[in-house]
Amino acid sequence: MPARPGRVVAVVPLRDGSSGKSRLAHVLDRAARSRLIAVLARHVVRTLLASEGVERVVVVTSDPRFTWRALRDVVVDESADAAGSAGSDALPLLTDEADRLRIVLQPADRPGLNAAVEVGREIATQDAPAAGPVRLLVAHADLPALTPEDVAALLAEDAAVVVATDRAGSGTNLLALDAGVEAFRFRFGADSRAAHVAEAERLGLRAVVVHRPGTAVDLDTVEDWDELPANARAAVGLHVPALRDREA
Repeated sequence: MPARPGRVVAVVPLRDGSSGKSRLAHVLDRAARSRLIAVLARHVVRTLLASEGVERVVVVTSDPRFTWRALRDVVVDESADAAGSAGSDALPLLTDEADRLRIVLQPADRPGLNAAVEVGREIATQDAPAAGPVRLLVAHADLPALTPEDVAALLAEDAAVVVATDRAGSGTNLLALDAGVEAFRFRFGADSRAAHVAEAERLGLRAVVVHRPGTAVDLDTVEDWDELPANARAAVGLHVPALRDREA
């Protein structure tokens, strides 16, 4: 199937490293929840950067310091940095992906998830007249099983609006939006799958809903953890052993 027109820019909203994952507070302390947020965000951003057709990734956050720390491994070549600049004041060497990632501060007077996504859309499209139209891909930052194949499947759908729903079938974990659909209003929140489909219908746009294992499972609860494939649990468990070992 031929790709739909437009350069693909992914937007990832990431609030901060301290206020999320509260539904896991009974099994993870604050430090462990912060590590979990960082691990999940790093996986999602790396997956998007590795996905064919995604030109760049814009992360919108209220906590840039935490976000830069969380994504350091994505932008800094740690092996080259250790070999070439240990014991010196040299600047770290950057990875090939560094210039494809942009981290932007969410303005304090524009709070909330939908506002963060809107900020990302503005950043993603600000150079559109010069470089061509932008197709937007919004991805939540907590999808531990997401793969480049999942992203490719989403982008291959022949529809102006593509919703990858969550495990319950009611939320939106990823959203692909055609270039030139600036009037589309983001409806992330309760029952967002139906709300996004309704928004597409309001604008006379074709919408499809996609169900894939890698896009369906986020990680907000212990039940979500139990639904993860073994390889995703192993990867997360290396950094958050309290989840890995809770039944040991």
